[in-house]
Formats: sequence, C-alpha cells, structure tokens
Amino acid sequence: MNNYIVIGLEGEKYAISVAEVQEIIKPQPITEVPCDKPFVKGVINLRGKIVPVIGLGVRFGLGEAGESRSSRIVIVNTGEEDIGIAVDGVEQATSFEEILPPASGGTPTAGRDFLSGIGRLEGKLISVLDLKAVLGLRREVH
Repeated sequence: MNNYIVIGLEGEKYAISVAEVQEIIKPQPITEVPCDKPFVKGVINLRGKIVPVIGLGVRFGLGEAGESRSSRIVIVNTGEEDIGIAVDGVEQATSFEEILPPASGGTPTAGRDFLSGIGRLEGKLISVLDLKAVLGLRREVH
C-alpha cells in the first residue's frame, strides 16, 4: 500500500505519491521566465535554490486559477530537479488499498495520459497523477 497526498484543482481531487513530494509550501512570488511551455508559471527562490513552478490548471487546459488562502505549491522531485506544482489546495494524506487502471476518457480535467491510475477513497474515486507525464518529462502529451 502506497501513501498519497490528495490535492484539489477546480473541484476535482487528484493524488500524488508521497515518495515524489519533497514539501508543501504557501504560494510565494513567482518570477516569470521565457519558456515554450505555457503551463510553466515561472520560478521561485526556495531557500536559495531556483525552482520552476507549473500551473496544474493550465497544464490540464483549464486556464490560470486564482490564488486563495488554501492555495499551495507542492514541491516534487523528478530525480533530476525539484519542480513546484501550483494547486488550489492540499486536502489530506491517504493510502489506497487498490489502484485501478485509468478509464479510457480520463477525468473531466485531466486526460488519461496524465494519470497512472484511479484509487478509491471513502466511496469516491481519486485520480492518481503520473508526474512524469504531467511535468512533460515523458513523451509530449497534448
């Protein structure tokens, strides 16, 4: 059984493996940088280290989400570098007894290419994100 962090985005819930999460921080000023990927919001200075930040809503084609008191940046490690993911909020840590393969259509916001599976939590289905696909580190996903 693996542990996950459940995040919220546009009313949907997604899970990220705890093994991939470095830390969760409150939003801070983001410096815009030129980039060919529209979902890259810019970079932050995290204790002297420059960390790129992506907007998960933009990545899923939803547009830029407004910042609120519950907004967070989830810092994940790709094996090569730390990357921040801007989300509407972090809801809880959990584990799933079983992870099923993603449905052919995906969720209303995240396509199947961004998911590694579906977990069940308190009678609800939670999409488990494939971080390499979400971050654009795997083959290009449209």
